[in-house]
Amino acid sequence: MIVKNRLRRDNFIKVLESLWLRPNRSRADIARELRLDRSTVGYMVDQMVELGIIEQTSNDSTGPRGGRPSVLLRILPGYAYSIGVELTFPNMNLIAVDLCGRYMGERTIPIQDYGPRLIDSLAVETSRFQRSVGAAYEGRQGLLTLGVGASGVVDEERKHILLSDALGIECPLPVAEPLEKVLAVPITVINDAQASVLREAGRRKQKDILLVQVRYHPRNAVQEIGIGAGLVIGNQLIRGRTITHLLKPPVLDDEEKLAHYIDTLGQSFALAANISGVDEIVLGGDATSVLDRLDRSILHHMSRKGADRDSPVIVSRLDAGSDNIAAGAAYAAVGFLFSSLTFPLSASFFDAQ
Repeated sequence: MIVKNRLRRDNFIKVLESLWLRPNRSRADIARELRLDRSTVGYMVDQMVELGIIEQTSNDSTGPRGGRPSVLLRILPGYAYSIGVELTFPNMNLIAVDLCGRYMGERTIPIQDYGPRLIDSLAVETSRFQRSVGAAYEGRQGLLTLGVGASGVVDEERKHILLSDALGIECPLPVAEPLEKVLAVPITVINDAQASVLREAGRRKQKDILLVQVRYHPRNAVQEIGIGAGLVIGNQLIRGRTITHLLKPPVLDDEEKLAHYIDTLGQSFALAANISGVDEIVLGGDATSVLDRLDRSILHHMSRKGADRDSPVIVSRLDAGSDNIAAGAAYAAVGFLFSSLTFPLSASFFDAQ
């Protein structure tokens, strides 16, 4: 009985995940994707419709054989939401987004405390933000999870920021524990570039994308430039060692060294794009002078002898002021709940079975 109930719960979560990733589809579409019997999917859908988790809409067009329009499904707007946090110099940016991608609130707060006290400040601000969103929230499930996209080197498994010059962190700093005590929901921690590429891949409807982020870190009146990258292949974030670089004055002040560094970096990203077969390389950040040169270097190495001259890879720019990091962190946190099959279905949900 325990195994049967667990399997049933897992299947409910998989159906919900399917609609989170690809909304407005029919029962038959979901059954084919998950390789489940149509009657099984129909039963689960009916239960979730009755409990206010998903809703049905009519497709105005008929199929190729005519007949009645199909009934399409999507998660009910506002049913549940997540919070995403961008933790980069000089602000912490917070957004709340529901499972349909609707923004429910956002806030930008200047970072006052760097180093070990940073997470305590974040816990206070996220708690305030959650209360303000919750005061106007009328959904059924409430806050599901919180994701943090942080500058620097991150240990996703332990949920620590290991090192971040931009945030003044010089030794491993636990992130999840203080936040979980305040919010009582699961916490996900990823690198800011990885959060950004997740959001950008979803925004552009692309399966394969490499994002390179180049940002100024002028903390303590020292001009430094942080460089990070994230890679999505087949709609999945490639989770390996975090790619981060930090350009400091000895290199920034020497034109010859800087030119060599940027050329080497451009060659590395061009090689990564050719090997991984990505559709697009997206450059983002506020260090425009370095981005311009890196853009030219990547294009140069993509077209050098030995590379595919007809490569369909596009090099483009990320819109200034993008909310990618916070939105991507929220997306990653919800994605973890689904992939780990720990999405919280309330006890009343199974009471109805």
